[in-house]
Amino acid sequence: MKKNIFLTIFVLTLLTIIGCKNEKKEQLKNENVKALTNRNFQNITRQGKDTIIENKKNLNINSIYNSKFIEIKNVLVNEHKVILLKNEFDAIYPKNDSIRTILWECGSPFEWLDKEWMVKTYGNENKEKGTFENFNGVITTIYGKNIEFSTNDHIVLFDMAFAENNSFKILSHNITLDKNLTLEEFKKIFPNAEIENLENKNEVRARFYLAKNMDDAFLFYFKNGKLDYFTLWWLLC
Repeated sequence: MKKNIFLTIFVLTLLTIIGCKNEKKEQLKNENVKALTNRNFQNITRQGKDTIIENKKNLNINSIYNSKFIEIKNVLVNEHKVILLKNEFDAIYPKNDSIRTILWECGSPFEWLDKEWMVKTYGNENKEKGTFENFNGVITTIYGKNIEFSTNDHIVLFDMAFAENNSFKILSHNITLDKNLTLEEFKKIFPNAEIENLENKNEVRARFYLAKNMDDAFLFYFKNGKLDYFTLWWLLC
């Protein structure tokens, strides 16, 4: 009888000990799961905050350009100014494909863009000649990799460039236009752009004047819905 009682007590004690151990194991397991979950939640939260911050940084609140005008000083072509001193240009573009010097019968923008140097070099303007006293009206065109420039041998002026190898950047809005730009994207970025249909049905032209009351403009040509080339156009004749 006593043996049975002792045996029963022993079994109950053993079961209690095992139960306590299992309970502690389960408790530890739950605590580990909870701790792991909390760490993961904190990591996800931190990642979420970083992602949100990064997205905010990437958002460009000035990505819509509403103006109908683009000033020369607000533009970079291939990350360089539209007007460069000749020595600056030579350092940036040490090689060129070809050079051609021709008479610009209707004058050139150098007459007002670089007037001080032109007067110093060629004398005062001669109304009868329509140009500077000793100037023969000859301007040099420099041809590079799908890009053209003009120079009076003192400053160099961007003329035109194909989008395939060149880019056009509007500094104020951090907008860069290149070969990947579609016409539909262009219309969204420039809702007030003056867009003209050309004779060829698959070509259109967008125009941005350099300033109010001026006909001179930056022109963007699109072919088959993609940016083809852009140019700085002057009304000379």
